[in-house]
Amino acid sequence: MYTNDEECEAAGLDRKEIERIAAGLSRYAKQAAALGLTIFGGSGTGSLRYDDGGNGKLVVAELRGLFDGGDGGERSTDDGYLRGE
Repeated sequence: MYTNDEECEAAGLDRKEIERIAAGLSRYAKQAAALGLTIFGGSGTGSLRYDDGGNGKLVVAELRGLFDGGDGGERSTDDGYLRGE
């Protein structure tokens, strides 16, 4: 886990606060993976899902907050910043 300092500055965000949030999310993602859970985001909603081998993954929890899905692509742009889809 790392923060992109230049991008934080360009967004006007406190790097330390971004680092704290990213570290927490990374920690929870590892805990979820250890339980066999997938953190899923799409259409602005989030959930924890578990593959029990049935017809689709079990949605074991709905999450509050804004979650975006997609392929997670990112690229460096002409302005020198890393940007996502």
